[in-house]
Amino acid sequence: MRECKHWPLRAASATVALWASGLCRAGSPPAVRVVPPTFIARYSIAWHGITAGTATLTLVRTAAHTYQYRSVDRADGLFSLFFRHAITQESRFRLVDGRVQPLSFRSEGGGPAEAVRFEWRRGRVVGTAKHQRLDLKLEPGTQDPGSVQIALMLAFERGHPPSSFWLLNTNVINRFAFVRRGAATLATPMGRLPTVLYTSHHAKARRTTYMWLAPSLDYLPARLEQRRGDGTLYALTIRSFKRT
Repeated sequence: MRECKHWPLRAASATVALWASGLCRAGSPPAVRVVPPTFIARYSIAWHGITAGTATLTLVRTAAHTYQYRSVDRADGLFSLFFRHAITQESRFRLVDGRVQPLSFRSEGGGPAEAVRFEWRRGRVVGTAKHQRLDLKLEPGTQDPGSVQIALMLAFERGHPPSSFWLLNTNVINRFAFVRRGAATLATPMGRLPTVLYTSHHAKARRTTYMWLAPSLDYLPARLEQRRGDGTLYALTIRSFKRT
């Protein structure tokens, strides 16, 4: 969901490792108490139709109610001549009453480093982004670029996908619309996967993210595209998925 002007792996990581008022509905306990499924997933990344690299996403449990979500993107082929270092993003979060509450987020490679922490008692998110100090008011249910993926998965498992969500978008917090566009069965390296198609967009963005979410993958994307106008800037396609 963030509109990223860096190279495709940076943009892909920001979007996949991508997704809140709708994700955290005050006063409405979850219909089904669920916990995140730990997993490892691998994607191929294409930039304007050219193979650019791979993305590896992992979710591990670090304590009884605490998790770490991590994405590592690596360039392939010609892109590796210009981007020799992996792009890493890491989100730490906890479950509070079955809901995802981010604790910290960091990003390295492909642009200025980011490092933030969520101070929920104070209602602030603080740290550094774009080489500047960050101190923002937290909106209810705000997620970071990693934790939002897991919050979204759990929302689907509860049967209540959001219509919008608040997301820390580098150095601002934006509200993103999240709209169902239909259903489709995609051909992937894992075979044909039934999916539901959603788009995500915030009011000031020039780009829109398209996500084909697969129930068989616990609602991870089978494919993800970021588009501007009629053109596709980059795309990710699932290559493998394993619950751990």
